[in-house]
Amino acid sequence: MANYPELAGRTALITGAAQGIGAETARLFAAQGCKVAVVDIDADNGNKVAAGISGNGGTAQVFKTDITDAALVEQAIAGIVQAFGGIDIVINCAGGYQQLATVEDMTIEEWDRTVALNLRSVFLICKMAIPHLKKSGAGRIINVSSISGRTVHAASSPAYGAAKAGVTQLTRFLAYQLGPDNITANAIAPITTLTPRVAALRTEADIERIASQVPLRRLAVPEDHAQAMLFLASDAAAYINGVVLDVNGGRVMM
Repeated sequence: MANYPELAGRTALITGAAQGIGAETARLFAAQGCKVAVVDIDADNGNKVAAGISGNGGTAQVFKTDITDAALVEQAIAGIVQAFGGIDIVINCAGGYQQLATVEDMTIEEWDRTVALNLRSVFLICKMAIPHLKKSGAGRIINVSSISGRTVHAASSPAYGAAKAGVTQLTRFLAYQLGPDNITANAIAPITTLTPRVAALRTEADIERIASQVPLRRLAVPEDHAQAMLFLASDAAAYINGVVLDVNGGRVMM
């Protein structure tokens, strides 16, 4: 694993950090010496992630939050600042969808729920963290978009794809508007990733089929994305701003 000593002592706010990509990201940032705010509505799994970090000598605290609720996000941001003294890095990992449907068949409730979780949450977290990032001197915003926001395929949700495309454009606005404050904003766009949830939902044949469509002939694992985000948070990426890093083994080009 690459080493970024400059990250030691910085505070990283990570949403969706109770499982999957967010949990692995929390562990890797803590291993670099970051103080990690585990922000998730799932406090039970969040506490397990934080306990694992603490058991390895790191610093982490759970902030149970519905990130689609403005008042609760404001409370969480205030709690993180009080606990850790500020915020240097914001990573929006939370997302997903519940139903696979066409635009014609999708319920309005599913559309609203999916857009709120994947796009509104990013807006709320960023908006309320920006005043603290401006004080950092090395502020970083890293948003998790998706290959579904870059291209169209049958095995995804129109609401999810549209929201993730919105995350990409919101990231560009953040990069443009916050650059003068020495804050960079970038996104990564993952492919289907072999998280425990995906492994439980997919058969071995499904996994092999998806992997066969990727030039590297394997699915991504959470660490692939966490490593990319470590780089974007580091001083080595200080002049990278407003980009979408496609972490998908080359699938998006095909």
